[in-house]
Amino acid sequence: MRPFLLALAVLAHIAFSFAHVPFYGDNATSSGIVAKVPIYRRGGIVYNPEWISNMSRFNEVLKSSLKRYSRSKRELHGNQVVRKAISLSEKLAAIGEDGSWYANVELGNPGQKVEFDIDMTSSDFWVESTTSVRGTRFEARNSQSYVSKDRLGFEDCVESLDSLVLGDKKFNVEFAHCNPPRASLRTLDPSGSIMGLAHSSLSQTSLPHFFENAKEKRKLADSIFAIEFKNDFSGVLSFGGLARYHDEPLFAPVKCTGFWQVLFKTVLLNGNLIQSNILGTIDMTSPFVLAPAEDVRMIYNAISGSEPLGNGFWSYPCSENPKIHLEYAGWWFPFKDSSLGKVKEYSDYCVGPLVEADLDGRWVIGEPFLRNVVTVFDFGRNSVGLRSL
Repeated sequence: MRPFLLALAVLAHIAFSFAHVPFYGDNATSSGIVAKVPIYRRGGIVYNPEWISNMSRFNEVLKSSLKRYSRSKRELHGNQVVRKAISLSEKLAAIGEDGSWYANVELGNPGQKVEFDIDMTSSDFWVESTTSVRGTRFEARNSQSYVSKDRLGFEDCVESLDSLVLGDKKFNVEFAHCNPPRASLRTLDPSGSIMGLAHSSLSQTSLPHFFENAKEKRKLADSIFAIEFKNDFSGVLSFGGLARYHDEPLFAPVKCTGFWQVLFKTVLLNGNLIQSNILGTIDMTSPFVLAPAEDVRMIYNAISGSEPLGNGFWSYPCSENPKIHLEYAGWWFPFKDSSLGKVKEYSDYCVGPLVEADLDGRWVIGEPFLRNVVTVFDFGRNSVGLRSL
């Protein structure tokens, strides 16, 4: 596709937007509520296009991301492909990892402040109380509303019920509460919690999915949650609707239930077609865009002067300033960031946002793209909506 064709499409979209500007999302309605929760990046900014890249930190965060994606498998259910969790003796992800996104919530009655980490690769709600001074510890004995139920198939974990406050909204939630003994190495890990926001097929505990359970009890206004970045280190996670008014997002169906995996029709580099029909998993917890090695190399080879840096990362002359767009639901959305920062001080080379990763041929669409959009995840329609900020 030529650049002038992309320009014509942009002008057509702008004209349509002025002619028809619906709003999407609302505050509390008569049929339910919208809970809005500030979210933060643990450890602060992972990358900034204006800074020197911290390759050591990049590699650690990449390693953590790949580990999360290794804990599921594809299965065919009838004529539908579904992602299922691989049976493990431990929870799906570590708590309190550097670079993870988290929210401050109140758990129990009276409320105890607990940080919950957001996980887009699982659907379980875990709370872990260790003896470590790190993290935020939940003391079940100090909550008047805590109920302990059946023991789960995970060491030192029990099915639990208590109240949870998100923003200023209260919910009753079921979760796995884990108390590793002092003799266990796990008790050296930080205390805290993990809230999985993927589909329930990725559950290891078989407990009711928080989001679906809240909707069934008519607590939420709609069967959606949304994520919007404010800047490099903070954003808003909303349940039941959007945190603020937006034009109606463009939706496309989920292609493989489990992860929020959708189809991007084309990839454009400087207005020219580079790739077609890629399956991308939307994951706001990834500070990179991950893709198969052959796809990444094809894109960087089309940028003059590009060079591999190792461990899947690439660099290119900063002066090239590549413009990358993904076509989604009939519209071309640009990357927010085409650089993760300079390779080193006084260098003329920048680290690219696309990173090689072996993920069964699929892409993971992370922050460099998602910072430019509000992303809406719709359980009811099993679809994902995007809208430019």
